[in-house]
Amino acid sequence: MKKYQYSCRLIFLCVCFWLLFPISAWAADYIASYNPRALRIAYGFDREFPPFSYEDPGGKPVGFEIDIIESIFRGRATLVLRPLNWYSLPLELSSGTITLTTGMIKTPQRAKSYGFSDLATFDLKMRFFTKVYKRVPNPDFLRGQMVSVEEGSFQQSLLESFGGINVKPFKTRALALRALYNDEVDAYCGQDEPSYYVLRKLNYGGITILGAPLGVAEMRVAVNRDRGDVLRMVNEGLRELVASGEYDRLYRKWFITELDDQEARSMVEAARKATINSYAPYGKVNRGAAILTATGKVLSGSNIENKNPALGISALCAALARCIGENELEPRAVVLLDQNGKILAPDQDDLHMLLEFGRGILVIMPDGQGKMSAKLLAELIPNPVTGKIAR
Repeated sequence: MKKYQYSCRLIFLCVCFWLLFPISAWAADYIASYNPRALRIAYGFDREFPPFSYEDPGGKPVGFEIDIIESIFRGRATLVLRPLNWYSLPLELSSGTITLTTGMIKTPQRAKSYGFSDLATFDLKMRFFTKVYKRVPNPDFLRGQMVSVEEGSFQQSLLESFGGINVKPFKTRALALRALYNDEVDAYCGQDEPSYYVLRKLNYGGITILGAPLGVAEMRVAVNRDRGDVLRMVNEGLRELVASGEYDRLYRKWFITELDDQEARSMVEAARKATINSYAPYGKVNRGAAILTATGKVLSGSNIENKNPALGISALCAALARCIGENELEPRAVVLLDQNGKILAPDQDDLHMLLEFGRGILVIMPDGQGKMSAKLLAELIPNPVTGKIAR
């Protein structure tokens, strides 16, 4: 009889636990929503992925994605930052040792193991880099040439499958770029912003991109699959960052080299001279545009009218075409002027054309007080469209 009573009690306790566990989990989430410090988030990041996530000389975690995650969870939870090696992050995330990570590309296989943010944190491009005086029309001309790459990276396997290229791997991205700078190789292949970071840090000049990107990857926040509550917070936080303009502020902080006064004046003067060459027999609207490239060139263009308005060419498109013709594929900033020297805001067609070359282009705009200000292209056209490759 006692044995029977013990079994009944055990069954009763199991049923109570089964019924109460969801309530207790809900209660924990409810309490955490009113006391953000009660919720602890373990954020594991790649400690060697500048400028996205890395440790400064003092060991402090810094980077674009560090700022993004700290902004999302500020006031929402206690954030614990854990610097890790990239290759250990997936295992740590799967086991729940860390709650989330950043810089991960969503693939069908990974989507089975992790939750991913709805919005991408960054569009990472895979590119060829070469010396300015070694430019060739397109990557096909690199066949038979020596190309440096970071050892063990995705781009190494990409180059090996490309065929005909003599791939020379180096232990680090910095060493691979140094080989290009010292003319030990003809080109380098790597991810754009991490490569730009090294070039700026080492002050390597005379290096530019070659041709169109090999692909574009959408980097996202990846969350442990059992933490749907955290994923909801990430999605809500990212939407708030974009809507408030905080995302663009952080993007500008980490990736944009601001214009100095001399650069701005040179652009405005080039655009003013371009208005003289405008072909506008129908609308009598003369416009000129100028584009400052990453190599320091200022190239201008004039609008070309046509009896059929659909066949007309805007001044900015003319300037952009000139950039392409001179193999200058990295616009840094643009400006558009009318025949009276007034700075104009580009129309949406021009902005979408520029977007093909990066969301970080600076657009000189009128401020309504007779002065000029520079806005990010992304502020004028949010949510650029990208493709996908794996990292």
